[in-house]
Amino acid sequence: MYRFLAFLLLLPFAASAEPAPHFQPQAFLAGHCWKGSFPDGKRADEHCFEWVYGGKFLRDRHVVSGGSYGGETIYFWDADAKAVHYLYFNTDGGVSHGSVTAREDGALLFPEEHYRKKDVEEIYRSSWRRDGDDAYLVLAEFQTPEGWKEAWHMRMLRQAPAKAE
Repeated sequence: MYRFLAFLLLLPFAASAEPAPHFQPQAFLAGHCWKGSFPDGKRADEHCFEWVYGGKFLRDRHVVSGGSYGGETIYFWDADAKAVHYLYFNTDGGVSHGSVTAREDGALLFPEEHYRKKDVEEIYRSSWRRDGDDAYLVLAEFQTPEGWKEAWHMRMLRQAPAKAE
C-alpha cells in the first residue's frame, strides 16, 4: 500500500522528466555515461548526461581520466534566440558558452565557442555524430591564424546509466 502511494506521489515528477521538444536531438545522451579515449590513448574522457528540473535542462558532467580535469555543461532553451544554448565551466576556471543545432542527419553542431581561462581565449567548434545506438563520434577543432585545425577526435561509447545526484 505504501509503495503504491509513494508511486502515485512520484508519478508527476517522473512524467515531468520528459524532455522538451527542442532537446529531442540530444535525448539519446540523457540517462547514460559515455566514454572515449583521446587519440594518444593515454587519457579518456567520460561524460554523464541527466535531465534536470523536469527535463527543462540537460546536464553533462565530465571527467578526464586521472581525475585532474573535469567540467560541467548545462544546456538550456534560449527563447529569444529560439535555440538550445549551453554554459560550460571546468576545474581550471575556464568558461565558455555557445549553441548547439541538429542537422537533418542528426549530427549535433557546436559552432564557434569562445573558451576563456584567466587571460587566455581560444576559439573552438565541434560536431557530434551518432554511430549506431551505443556510440557517437566527436570532432573538436580550434581556430589558428592559418584556419581551423583538429584538436582531437574520439568515439564515445555508452557506459553504465548516469547516477543522478
